[in-house]
Amino acid sequence: MKQIKLFYKKIIKSNFSIFFRNNINFKHVPFNMNKFKCSSISDCFPWRTDNNYKTIFKFSDILKQFYKVEDSNVEIHFYTKNNEFIKKIATRKLNLSNELIIDQNFLNLEDYGVFYIYHFSENKILEKDVISNRCYIGFSKDENLFSFVHGNAYSKTKNISSKEIINKDPINTTLLCTNFYKIQKLFDEYDKVELFFSNPTSNKIKIKIFQTDIKLNPYSSKIYEIKNKNIVAFKSNCLFLRPTIFCYKNNYLDVHHS
Repeated sequence: MKQIKLFYKKIIKSNFSIFFRNNINFKHVPFNMNKFKCSSISDCFPWRTDNNYKTIFKFSDILKQFYKVEDSNVEIHFYTKNNEFIKKIATRKLNLSNELIIDQNFLNLEDYGVFYIYHFSENKILEKDVISNRCYIGFSKDENLFSFVHGNAYSKTKNISSKEIINKDPINTTLLCTNFYKIQKLFDEYDKVELFFSNPTSNKIKIKIFQTDIKLNPYSSKIYEIKNKNIVAFKSNCLFLRPTIFCYKNNYLDVHHS
């Protein structure tokens, strides 16, 4: 009996079984965290320098905080909305709390896109661990106060010690656009609302929102504007899709998760 149970668990957790369950809408498995080890998984963090926006990124030295590792270092990689590489910065001298201003001068670009943060160390204590720094991003428009939000979805991964890319998607997708999302907020009181969609996977994803069909290539982004809508719902073939929401009311800006 014990062997049968172990066999059943092995089958039910297999990649084929997960793929099949996800595509028939039976006990979804949104995340694929199997076989990740010694991994630094980054969220796809949005940045904006368009329309007089400025972005601030606050991150901590989580390896020192939680593992007492003294030799950790960080790389932050920046991409355009079309997943074109812009630049990377590497930091070896970390404080417990760190911040980075992302504006037009920093990127030489007036647009929007995403960035990724990876933590590295050669310390053997991390050989079997998976870490993720959810961090905080602040957005300021027209030099007003920053509105802060934390990371929204696991995305790209690198090995903590070798810095090699791990070509696995933490978030699963389905073949059809069958996953339904309804944002738990009413939006009719705002002048306008922007949904910042980022594709956290290496697959093309599809989004159906109102009467609009959006297709996002791997790791690409799109800002979708809505007005005069109260309830916002959409469908996608991505099993964990959380747009960052920008709400505007006169000079007031509120940025948060869906």
